[in-house]
Amino acid sequence: MLSAILYACLMLWGMWDFGPHPGNSFLPSDLNLTQTAQIFQDFMTRFNKIYWSQEEKDHRFKVFVENLKVICELQASELGTAQYGVTLFSDLAESEFEKIFGIPYPDQVPTLNQSGKPLKKHAKSCDWRKLGAITAVKKQGKCKSCWAFAAVSNIEALWNIHYHSPFNLSVQEVVDCVRCGDGCDGGYAWEAFQTVLNDSGLTEQEYYPYVGKPQQCRKDRGKPVAWIHDYEFLPRDEKYVAHVVASRGPVTAILNTKPLQHYQKGIIRRPSQECSPKRLDHVVLIVGYGEVKSRRGSWSGPYWIIQNSWGKTWGEQGYFRLHRGTNACGIAMYPVTAIVENTGTRSPGSCPP
Repeated sequence: MLSAILYACLMLWGMWDFGPHPGNSFLPSDLNLTQTAQIFQDFMTRFNKIYWSQEEKDHRFKVFVENLKVICELQASELGTAQYGVTLFSDLAESEFEKIFGIPYPDQVPTLNQSGKPLKKHAKSCDWRKLGAITAVKKQGKCKSCWAFAAVSNIEALWNIHYHSPFNLSVQEVVDCVRCGDGCDGGYAWEAFQTVLNDSGLTEQEYYPYVGKPQQCRKDRGKPVAWIHDYEFLPRDEKYVAHVVASRGPVTAILNTKPLQHYQKGIIRRPSQECSPKRLDHVVLIVGYGEVKSRRGSWSGPYWIIQNSWGKTWGEQGYFRLHRGTNACGIAMYPVTAIVENTGTRSPGSCPP
């Protein structure tokens, strides 16, 4: 039975947004089984969930109820403005979520550039989406291809910034042709960049569409339309990373997915022990940054704007925001970006605030 505290969590943190609320305006002492089952039914409808047996449905309901408790615990310990609630992953146990989306911690990483170049003053805010440089949010499915999506989106953005050419490039080509084996078993952005360098570019998605499972590498499916000149590891310095994002374009990063399963919106700032930078299992794309200013005692602080690869129905239309400046969830451990040199006649675009 769910407690009144859990019911209050549902009401106050936006989880109960599927339809009419049961009962009167006051909070009952408990949610009964019927009310809880209705929340689960609304979740199934919203996210088009279908279970092929009553046994499976009953199991998913139990997992869902346990996740409601986890959500309340996450909300109670949140240090930023993030709101947690029912998401399309609310019927998955944490272990299942990790098995589907988690990639192994990188054990062999090329030498990082720890010094960097002298910093120039960069803008206080930057959002490459406002320039139209960022392609649409995509969905990786159950293939552990976040690394390929982040790397390809990085290349797409840089090509758009430098050449004003809005390509949708083939993620499946990277998954199939990566040099380290099965691309659906996970990987890292630098492996994707090396694959693009070795294969002299990427085909358009139209000719080599994403299927979410490994196939035989087919370089004959289309002519490469975009390529990179190199790639670069950046220092573990968030000020430096922000400078690169503002002056050159988006940057890929690895982070801990611990708070993302139940994330709905806002700026994530977790206690370090609850989102360890030593557990890195997901690759994303930093597309900008900003800062919330204090207003009458409200939370304030800097944040990253990050594109995910779980579709537009997750998070803030496929994006999330993460506290900037404290290596939150390990975001500064392995920043890396492709290098696209501007050899055209048009100047690169600049990042809008």
